[in-house]
Amino acid sequence: MIFKKKIIKNYFIKDTEIFYSKNTKKRIFFLNKNKFFYNEISSLLSKVIGNKKSLLFYCCGNSIIKEKIETEKSYIHEINDEIIKNFHNFNHNHLTKNDEILSEVDTIIVADIEHQLKPFENFSQLSKKIKDECEIVIVSKSLVWTTVIKLFKYIFKDQFPSNYNFLPFNYIKNLIDINNFEIIRNEKAIVVPFKIPLITNLLNQIFRLPILNIFCMINITLLKKKTTTKKLLSESKISVIIPCKNEENNIKLIKNSICNLGKETEFIFGDDKSTDKTVEAINDVSVSDSNIKIRTYTGPGICKSENVYKGIEICEGEIVLIYDADCTVSFEDIKLSLNALTSSNSDMINCTRMIYPQKKNAMKNANFIGNIFFAYLYSFLFDKKITDTLCGTKIFYKKDWNKLKNSNSLSGIKDLWGDFDLLIGAYKNNLKISEVPVHYFERLEDETKMKSVFMNGIRMLFITIKSYYKLRLTR
Repeated sequence: MIFKKKIIKNYFIKDTEIFYSKNTKKRIFFLNKNKFFYNEISSLLSKVIGNKKSLLFYCCGNSIIKEKIETEKSYIHEINDEIIKNFHNFNHNHLTKNDEILSEVDTIIVADIEHQLKPFENFSQLSKKIKDECEIVIVSKSLVWTTVIKLFKYIFKDQFPSNYNFLPFNYIKNLIDINNFEIIRNEKAIVVPFKIPLITNLLNQIFRLPILNIFCMINITLLKKKTTTKKLLSESKISVIIPCKNEENNIKLIKNSICNLGKETEFIFGDDKSTDKTVEAINDVSVSDSNIKIRTYTGPGICKSENVYKGIEICEGEIVLIYDADCTVSFEDIKLSLNALTSSNSDMINCTRMIYPQKKNAMKNANFIGNIFFAYLYSFLFDKKITDTLCGTKIFYKKDWNKLKNSNSLSGIKDLWGDFDLLIGAYKNNLKISEVPVHYFERLEDETKMKSVFMNGIRMLFITIKSYYKLRLTR
């Protein structure tokens, strides 16, 4: 891969330039003395960011810039010539304006923002010039370690640049809120910032676990703008994917609920090699509305997830809605969920059946307990509150499907139902997940396909833990 790399130089006000000129040598000395620490940060950044087309390193200093982060185009913005000289792997093509670059890049890394002379002013300027879809990743110190660093700065004055700010993460959150951003993902890491064979890696892994991670030194926080330009639901084409296996009687009920959900709506029935008259029932579905299209396909007959994925591949809508053929969720709630996606900054809607009181016999006790357990487990491990991980009704944008499908079976274990694949894939790709409560009704026709509750639970447990280990503990 050919990397296009440029150095972006931007002159701020005179006192800023003077400040950095005086402290550059001390900062470079500090960075070089702590290469292991910055190498660790670089590895974590590569996990959080993933593969990006274009990336801007904004006032990141020296050794934090690493080739581990894969990107087609890389840019560097620095304040001072002395710092720029230390980027040996970049072509020194100095530019006086970075406005154009800011509006083009997909991701911006802001490291050591708490050390900048004017972090509020700099971040505000930055946030106004980027495109709506751009992600900003802030690397900062935790509240606990900010206090420790201040103490070290006082003791070892000669090794620290003078007059640097040391803003705790709480103040950085305030900076984020003021500039109309929201936190999509926050990773805590590194307890031991220097290398001790065997010990460093072990301790840093252990202290990344939930609760223990409050002692970590580094916060890697991924942000997105709250305000994005989206199509209204009435302007969007909707694809409703309905996986079916032996659901002939429920197909008749779905037929009565079919309606146009957006500008155009396609209902795609995927028969997964049914042994009853499901195919005949699907063929009988017809509508008079020209804005509604009925399509069918034959699933692979392996499991629900594979059937659903095939439907997503062939659908033509901008918005994908997965709807179970058991008719346990009403289309009134579906409409509300679709509106929630298009009227918010969310990338995915996960419908939850665990908020409203459930109808009698709607969910078996074993399923109910399993739902609560996995919801708490997912929320705990991935630091994202989810109340119903196993609801089959999910909504997202078709443009994000390539990201999601590439994350399927991240654990190496096939997800038979697809719910964990989608939620974990959304987490991996920094998609914002929101929940919308839906009423959950008892299945009226045919039988549930969730038979081996215990064995399915074991499978989902392994998927969750292995995915957590791969996404949050490994580098």
